[in-house]
Amino acid sequence: MKLIFKCASTITSTLAMLFGSHALADTVPLAQYLSSVDRSEITFSGRIRYNSSDRDFTFYNEDREPFGVTMDTGRDIREKVETECAGSGFMFSFSELCTISGSGTVEIRGSRIFISVVSVDHLGR
Repeated sequence: MKLIFKCASTITSTLAMLFGSHALADTVPLAQYLSSVDRSEITFSGRIRYNSSDRDFTFYNEDREPFGVTMDTGRDIREKVETECAGSGFMFSFSELCTISGSGTVEIRGSRIFISVVSVDHLGR
């Protein structure tokens, strides 16, 4: 099995060198690419914060990058996240944010990426 993996790896590397410049010629315009990934289904896990002052949700991935959130989970889950993960103000500790995992879709709005949360598998502190 190791031999097959090494051969496949060598073939892939050789093909990439031979046809790499051709792949660069087949570029996709940014608007077309963004449109192609808009509404893609995803699974996610990270941290979430509900800012009670601004009445908005923010998701943070493992690299602590923020993403806007649309809660499409229904009233019960949305209210649970609002209650358990509420904070106000600018200062907060990342480790104190709620952990969350679930599924949803990616939404592209101009130059911003949002996560539309459809279902929550886990929510906790």
